[in-house]
Amino acid sequence: MSELPVNVQRISDESFISGEGVKLDLKPASPFVRAAAFLIDLTLYVGAFFVLFCILVTVTFDQGLPQTLVRAIFVIIIFLSFVVLPFVIEVFTHGYSLGKWAFNLKVVRRDGGIITARHSFVRAMTAIVETYMFLGLLSFMSTVFSPRATRLGDIAAGTMVIQVPEAVFYPPLVMPPDCAEWASHAQVLPIPDELHFECMNFLHNNRQILDQLRLSIATSLAGRVSAFVSPKPPTNIHPERFLAAVLVVLRDREYAKELKRQDILETRRQQVEAVPFEV
Repeated sequence: MSELPVNVQRISDESFISGEGVKLDLKPASPFVRAAAFLIDLTLYVGAFFVLFCILVTVTFDQGLPQTLVRAIFVIIIFLSFVVLPFVIEVFTHGYSLGKWAFNLKVVRRDGGIITARHSFVRAMTAIVETYMFLGLLSFMSTVFSPRATRLGDIAAGTMVIQVPEAVFYPPLVMPPDCAEWASHAQVLPIPDELHFECMNFLHNNRQILDQLRLSIATSLAGRVSAFVSPKPPTNIHPERFLAAVLVVLRDREYAKELKRQDILETRRQQVEAVPFEV
């Protein structure tokens, strides 16, 4: 079962579910998909190397650079093309590259967070050995036999490459008409985040569940949620509509708090920016 982070905001829960925000069960990318993405990245790196190499050859013939200097610059060009360039791209895109973008992959920390320059640096340096020196065989084998499809660079950096789930948009919940009167005077306490997510996920996907199982799940969730409301809803209210009413009440409450907080911040901002003594 997917879990919500502790600092989740309920207002945005019903809009979309993404791999970074709600779902913490990260899906490791397939080794074969990673290999295909790397081939695209390698094409970019080789192209950058070819451009820099052509510039070096042109300058060498025009300026007559010493052979020793040409060799040193050639090594620097290799380092820039196959180490520095992947590092810079990964840092500025927060875990993406051209190949990863094409296959909807992303490098994240093991806890699902955004990687930093330190993570990318470790990955880029270890790639010199496991990817380039061994022609990619070592990194591919490590992803195949690793439980989470991580290469040695990922293990050293504490990262993993995941398949980014597609964002799913859900229409906002509305207050059921037959629950409006009850909800107007009901006392609804905050419910646990996990239970809140279960209810939201059920209401978004209940049409895909068989009727008998759907009613059973709705009744079970309604029984758990009813412990946080007073008075209890009328017995003639369907459990799904009861769940929707509770979630709407909680959402509207959070929204009202956010509006009030924004008003307070705006008032304080105006007080700070006001000219003292009407000068």
